[in-house]
Amino acid sequence: MKRRDTPLRNDFRSLIRSRAVQGLLLGTAAVHAAVGFTGGAHDSEGQPRRGVVQNAVREGVALHLAPNVVSAPARLAAATGAVHASPAQALANRYRDQGYQIPDQLATEIYTAAVENELPPELAFGLVRTESEFKDYATSHVGAIGLTQLMLPTARWFKKGVTEDDLRDSRTNLRIGFRYLGELIDRYHGDVELALTAYNRGTGTVDRVLARGGDPDNGYAGKVLGRDE
Repeated sequence: MKRRDTPLRNDFRSLIRSRAVQGLLLGTAAVHAAVGFTGGAHDSEGQPRRGVVQNAVREGVALHLAPNVVSAPARLAAATGAVHASPAQALANRYRDQGYQIPDQLATEIYTAAVENELPPELAFGLVRTESEFKDYATSHVGAIGLTQLMLPTARWFKKGVTEDDLRDSRTNLRIGFRYLGELIDRYHGDVELALTAYNRGTGTVDRVLARGGDPDNGYAGKVLGRDE
């Protein structure tokens, strides 16, 4: 007659080999070591050395269980998509959800250039989306170049000797474009919508319309600010 205790032995071995049980066993061994090192589990008055025992058990269990405890939140976040994004990536994700392709490096460059030029990053992302759809190779029919669609003469107001090739570099283009927008905001006394309209239509056109009492708005500012979403 065959014995049926093999599965039981295997289950017992699995239990003994589990990290939890091994942690407890290690904690027990640590208690014995601590007791031997400190001269016993009780002090000179016969009271239990609670700190020695508790610390030994805690350290023994933590040694075996910590890797699982630490990695579990990361695994859960990855499975649920709950990983915290940086501010730059969070803004980029808004547009990625709309189908735009934005590399991580570009998202960081847009955010950094915006902060350096004291622009709200949300405004900076909206400008780049509207001007070039985040494509650094974009060129308009009138010759505006790159992410912020700069005309070469305009770019040279802010960086002498800049070339078309320079404006294909994302960092150079972003810094000049955002600086230009920042100066337009100052020119129009903090009126962001008017500044955006001037960015698109030119200051000469906007000033002439304002001088005759008209409204230069052409819908561009609303697009940058996300009113068309």
